[in-house]
Amino acid sequence: MTVTKRAMAVVDQVVGTTKETIGKVTGNRSMKNQGAAQRRKGQAGETVQKATGRAKATVTKAKGAVTSKKHTASGNAKATVTKARAKKQTGAKKAATKTKAAAQKTAGRAKATAAKTKSAAKSRMQRAS
Repeated sequence: MTVTKRAMAVVDQVVGTTKETIGKVTGNRSMKNQGAAQRRKGQAGETVQKATGRAKATVTKAKGAVTSKKHTASGNAKATVTKARAKKQTGAKKAATKTKAAAQKTAGRAKATAAKTKSAAKSRMQRAS
């Protein structure tokens, strides 16, 4: 989350509220309306920055999950191959192929989950705007 963008949004809110109050006190409808608009602009900007931060955190979390699943699947495949060699099984290659296929399937599921999470985060950002 960019601190300066969020800070600017808060500044817009404060300046807008000030203008709005001055407009009310002086009876200047134009200044009051400008202040209200600037305050709302600041509120919207802050909301967008918060949503952006949440979306980035969600994407980072999803990437970590995909990487974790990938490493787990790879480790399982290597373990199966090692066991097959230790027992001198003739089906070691077949077991490794099955495990590799399972690892690819798991990685595919993890990628799909990451894509769904990213899509959900984008839709939350759009709704917050």
